[in-house]
Amino acid sequence: MKRLIFTVMLLLPALWMGAQSQREKVLLNQDWLFAKGHAANPEKDFNYGQALSFSKVAFLQESTLLNADQESRLSIPHTQKFDDSKWEKISLPHDWGMALDYSKEQFKVKGYRKLGGRSPENSVGWYRKRFTPELVKGDRYTLEFEGIFRDAQVWMNGIYLGRGESGYVPLVFDVTECLNYEPDAENVISVRVDATHSELWSYEGAGIYRNVWLHRTAPIHIPQWGTFVSSDVNLQTKEARVKAQVEVSNQSSNVANVIVQNSIIDHQGREINKSGGTLSIKPLETELFEIEMNVSEASLWSLKTPTLYTMHTDILVDGAVVDSYDTSFGIRDIRFDANEGFFLNGERVQIQGVCCHQDHAGVGIAVPDQLNAWRIARLKEYGVNAYRASHNPPTTAVLNACDTLGMLVMDEMRVLSSSDEGLNQMKTVIRRDRNHPSVIIWCLGNEEPAIQGSEKGRMIVERMKAVQRKLDPSRPCTAAMNGSWGEGFTYAVDVQGSNYYKIGNIDAVHEKFPNLPCIFTEEASTVMTRGIYETNAAKGFHQAYDRDHPGWGARAQEWMRYVDARKFVAGAFVWTGFDYGGESVEHYWPGVVSHFGILDYCGFPKDAFWYYKAWWTEEPVLHILPHWNGIGTDSVNVHLYTNMDEVELFMNGKSLGKKQVGKFDVPEWRVKYAPGKLLAKGKKNGKKYIELVETTGKPASLQLVSENGSAIQGDGNDVAIITVKVLDAKGRVVPTAENGIHFDVRNGKILGVGNGHPSSHEPDVFPAGSDVHRNAFGGYAQVLVTSDRSGQPIELTAVSEGLKESKIIVEVTK
Repeated sequence: MKRLIFTVMLLLPALWMGAQSQREKVLLNQDWLFAKGHAANPEKDFNYGQALSFSKVAFLQESTLLNADQESRLSIPHTQKFDDSKWEKISLPHDWGMALDYSKEQFKVKGYRKLGGRSPENSVGWYRKRFTPELVKGDRYTLEFEGIFRDAQVWMNGIYLGRGESGYVPLVFDVTECLNYEPDAENVISVRVDATHSELWSYEGAGIYRNVWLHRTAPIHIPQWGTFVSSDVNLQTKEARVKAQVEVSNQSSNVANVIVQNSIIDHQGREINKSGGTLSIKPLETELFEIEMNVSEASLWSLKTPTLYTMHTDILVDGAVVDSYDTSFGIRDIRFDANEGFFLNGERVQIQGVCCHQDHAGVGIAVPDQLNAWRIARLKEYGVNAYRASHNPPTTAVLNACDTLGMLVMDEMRVLSSSDEGLNQMKTVIRRDRNHPSVIIWCLGNEEPAIQGSEKGRMIVERMKAVQRKLDPSRPCTAAMNGSWGEGFTYAVDVQGSNYYKIGNIDAVHEKFPNLPCIFTEEASTVMTRGIYETNAAKGFHQAYDRDHPGWGARAQEWMRYVDARKFVAGAFVWTGFDYGGESVEHYWPGVVSHFGILDYCGFPKDAFWYYKAWWTEEPVLHILPHWNGIGTDSVNVHLYTNMDEVELFMNGKSLGKKQVGKFDVPEWRVKYAPGKLLAKGKKNGKKYIELVETTGKPASLQLVSENGSAIQGDGNDVAIITVKVLDAKGRVVPTAENGIHFDVRNGKILGVGNGHPSSHEPDVFPAGSDVHRNAFGGYAQVLVTSDRSGQPIELTAVSEGLKESKIIVEVTK
């Protein structure tokens, strides 16, 4: 690609008139077919490896060299003509791993699922999709997979498109010449996915688990992720200089003389500036157009006011618009300071971050976009302002949510490598994500003990950094190190990334490298089970008092005090925001889900939620733990998570004493248990607050509550997040309830169920038409529901023996 720089010229209004853009983007998530193959037996893998998969297009069906019986016996699913009538009907996103059983013989860090190298019968999946689009000859078509786990091979109409080994990096294929253009002609996408190998030491799932798109453009167009918008802003005058780079590709057979028009649209839809220029592009080449524009009185993107702008770009040929491309961006100023930490728009912001894996109860890694947005909003409830995508690039939906809700992002590469494969993965991620204002830093890798302190490691990171800087000079980079601080990687990164303050000496690093900013890329690692207050190894439970942790970890109170005393540290990312599949430290079996989360696998708050909220927000917080239904001991440690100045605890009307509360303190009482009421009274800035915990009655009824509104879109791609509560006769959640619950849905489909129980081996997903059920855990369960595309309201009913049932209606919209 050549790089051309043009002087900015203002365009006359007449030049902005033109024909409609030919660009179109179609979501292909519905109406797929799926079948499991086999990683070690070709005969059970639809003859993959025995047939001539890569020799000729549709060779087996058209060749006269094979007898009929040989052709039938060796047919494989990549060809257009294949009998897939017995395959399972599914929609995307899809994670077939969530339908698999557990076995103690499987990898403990992966959550004991029968998936991966020890279960070849479950580790390969085939996907096929038939579709009949209205195609236009002469236009260009690309097929985009946002994410497939993993090692995916893709065919279109029997023509091999390519392979993507990464489970986290998008795949984009030009399929223009592979499509069938005849009227009403059917097209077939075939994908083989092999999840035998792992990339992380946690549950990673299996399948096409992110969105799939078909893009249509004119031959002369802006390529996928072919724009880069950055800005410099004067923080006193709010005058911003917006810089735009626009790639224009000419896939025609003639020289293209084009006009590139750019306009900046504010959040109210008003055009506030416009400019453009011309390009001459040779056939089958791509040129770069660069331009700068001013924005007066810019509305800055921030955590509280995440204002977004749009760069609208039109490509004109012979006076007509042939392509239009919108780039969302934010105007903001970021800076990491070696002595003062992180600054956003000139103000110091303490990084109050969490690390998050991408899976969720019931659906695994196949998280719908709306659920991803809900998860980000959930984190903000307890004061999280930064999200570390651990340890892989996030889905686009996560970044969109962070952009619109106001959440900083550490965008992380899965592979730390300067190989062609590693650099190509990084290039794809940076091109995709560099316009998101939420992204403030690139993390080039995580915990590489073999090289992180070595000269080889330094060289690898320096090479990656050079490539990163070429694609995006506006952001710094880091690498998360669990040792060897001050060596190897430290010499190459822009920001020292350190995992766990107990592992090394951050003060010594700061003294040796006084000009190097520092951040704790991982911290805490306490293990807690929601609603459990006595550690029980046999059940795989950890007490929820924020006390249990592996040797490298620290209680919230400990690490927060440590970081608070060091203003040169920009902040920390807690391990983790949510529980996730696998790594059920420290007991493992029967545990299949981690305990690290501040929120459990369903997103239900553990008690630590309120501790972090107390010190990460300005809201008054007064939270009592444990619940008061008895935890099996005569005496109980009662803690208050609070930011009050003074608190007093009462049991059944009797005062147990007052306590003053200092920063990060946890007031504590040892109380002899008796059923009744615990009442906490607090004072803060002269105002009084109370919190009550009562002994509840027995379970009496169920209650269904939608977490994301009363309506969802009816296209089958949206999701209703339904909380199930077990209530007593007075309408109080019973914190010890584990009732079995059965679910029935009309005009919808249940994507999955969960309850946050880290050792539950109950099914998460169910075949169509089967009985969907889940036990409550700690009084709660969760159901994820989507529309069946009938256009009718979804009716979900929950029933449990001896309890009053509950029904909820979710409206659907077009």
